[in-house]
Amino acid sequence: MKRVIAHLPRELFTGVFKTPYKRVPVRRPAELLRIAIRLAASLAVLTAGPAIGAAAAAPAGVAGPATPKRESAQATGVTYPREGAVATAPVDGKTAAKQQAAVPVATDFATHARRAASLDVPLVALVSLRDCVYCGPIRQRELAPLVRSGKYEVREIGLDSSATVRDFDGSTTTGVAWARAHGVKVSPTVLFLDTRGRPVADPLIGAGLPDFYGAYLDDAIARGRERMHTGGDITTR
Repeated sequence: MKRVIAHLPRELFTGVFKTPYKRVPVRRPAELLRIAIRLAASLAVLTAGPAIGAAAAAPAGVAGPATPKRESAQATGVTYPREGAVATAPVDGKTAAKQQAAVPVATDFATHARRAASLDVPLVALVSLRDCVYCGPIRQRELAPLVRSGKYEVREIGLDSSATVRDFDGSTTTGVAWARAHGVKVSPTVLFLDTRGRPVADPLIGAGLPDFYGAYLDDAIARGRERMHTGGDITTR
């Protein structure tokens, strides 16, 4: 019995370490930092959605509630206007017809907003740029179906447009001035407005992820309708 016990430690040791031990390489801090940066970048891409937040303010001269600020993971999917660039020449007929068929151009915001109110929805306004590569998908994929349904009032205005348009108060303005008054700086931006031109839901800024944009759009319209009924301030989620 003592002989068996005496051999146990040696036999256990040789049994446990029968498989050769492989040394695990230790990563250097710089290498770990590079891995962390790559992981963070991948996570940002996966979680990016439409930016919804503080880019739209009440129109100039209208004492509306301030638009609340919301955190956003959306850093891409937007087009900035070129410095000093103003679209004066009309787009070619084929392109204009295609855009008009998808989303009508804004001509009289007071009239558009009244029609939206009669449909019990906020006015949906797409602010775009002529050279915006992200505006087409938003226009065709997300907003055109709303127009075709006949249940929404959707209009488009150019962030760089010098064409005249009638504002909510009946005055004449341009796309450039109108976008500036509403705090829009990039395209595509989709606004949700009441009959006085005040925001009733957080704007959708940027193209975001196609799989989620429609849900953001539906939610914004629902929130806008609710606020039109209650008259309360915009609330963040």
